[in-house]
Amino acid sequence: MLETDGTLAKGQGQYIGSVSTPGSAVFSWNNEIKATISSVTSMDWHVQLIHAISVTQGQQYSICFSAKGEASRTIGVNIDQGGTPGYDSVITEGAYNPVLSTTYQAHKHTFTASVTDTSARLTFNLGLSDVDVFLDDIGVYPGAQCGNPAKTPTGSVGSGSDNIVGTPAITTRGNQVLFGGQPGSIAGMSLFWSSFVEDGGKFYTPGVVQTLKRDWNARLVRAAMGVDTADGYLTDPTNNVNRVKTIVDAAIANDMYVIIDWHSHNAEDQKPQAIAFFQEMARTYGNRNNVIYEIYNEPDCPTSATICGWDNKTSWATIKAYAVDVIAAIRAIDPDNLIIVGTPFYSQFVDEASEDPIAGVNIAYTLHFYAASHKEQERARARTALRNGIPLFVTEWGTVSASGDGAMDVAESDAWMEFLYDNNISHANWSVSDKLEGASILKPGTNGENGGWSDGDLTPSGQYVKSQIMMW
Repeated sequence: MLETDGTLAKGQGQYIGSVSTPGSAVFSWNNEIKATISSVTSMDWHVQLIHAISVTQGQQYSICFSAKGEASRTIGVNIDQGGTPGYDSVITEGAYNPVLSTTYQAHKHTFTASVTDTSARLTFNLGLSDVDVFLDDIGVYPGAQCGNPAKTPTGSVGSGSDNIVGTPAITTRGNQVLFGGQPGSIAGMSLFWSSFVEDGGKFYTPGVVQTLKRDWNARLVRAAMGVDTADGYLTDPTNNVNRVKTIVDAAIANDMYVIIDWHSHNAEDQKPQAIAFFQEMARTYGNRNNVIYEIYNEPDCPTSATICGWDNKTSWATIKAYAVDVIAAIRAIDPDNLIIVGTPFYSQFVDEASEDPIAGVNIAYTLHFYAASHKEQERARARTALRNGIPLFVTEWGTVSASGDGAMDVAESDAWMEFLYDNNISHANWSVSDKLEGASILKPGTNGENGGWSDGDLTPSGQYVKSQIMMW
């Protein structure tokens, strides 16, 4: 059930070594896991080995591993609920606490899961002793018996956009988005909020789209229509719709796909307006293969929430109820173009959507990430969603933190690009902007509203993203 070779013959895999107290421990990976612990911490989880896992209520499982210590000591082994603020245990009796000797011994703990959790975490909690720990042959298996820790699922092998000629019709089958009936994926750029003219709306020009196609090899562009911001669609529909139509028309002229994005965090409060907007888009462009409808950008929390977090996020039930009605309005006009639906908590909890998908044809689900903030835990949610059979589409991602600013995380960006390619997941980077923030592809003051950018005009993120799109 773990998607990493439990013998560690291939290195770290998807294990995460978490050290909450800086300098208290170091993890190393060389055909085994070694936690070198220099000081005792106040909580056992302050030195923690983590691997994502999915469990089902009432199902019996066995945690199996080999372990030893530099001296005799106790460790805590648990499976936590990934979606709860307190990381409650899915094991009714709580953590398993074996005593380690100085030689490797095999351990097995069988339990019945108390809840269903597609984002749970296998954890080894090591912080209450400064005795070093060695772990190997780790696995979690259905039933009461241990299995082969070296046996892991075979990953998909992606094909990028090499086999996609022009803009054939997009359909879905199982967990795949298909182009002309064939698997693959496309890459491109998202524009900034249309409603913030100085930071992004000024880039809603045909020249920008032409540059992305001609110089970047982009197959995709996203028009992110600001809805409830100052000067957004709700207060200035004419100018925002005109900006969107400019991008859609330019994408069609350049034989590209284009995402029409209702760029809102609370679309369920704007359902009548969203229906009217997408009806207009469907009547205007529904006969074009180029057009993709993104009906909800990033659900976060209900507007009544004073603080927004995992425990009070807008529920999938709320998102789904909104989406069903908007999809019905589109389908009455356009029976088959791809529709993408946002998912809980800034479109990260795709696993929750996969547990109760929307009935209908050619529907995909939004996955967003910012590489410096969203890492293996979010990829684990995506794997669960794919296993559950829903297609994903990354309509927005960044190389930096979730704020849109800060330094690039190249290693995590690379890991995400590999994951998307291998699983045929298309993506659009955030964003075409010269705003002074890390996610912008253009340096401030570039004056590139009509495209034609040189590499010298690009930020470090812009240079990285351009290279990824060109190779896709």
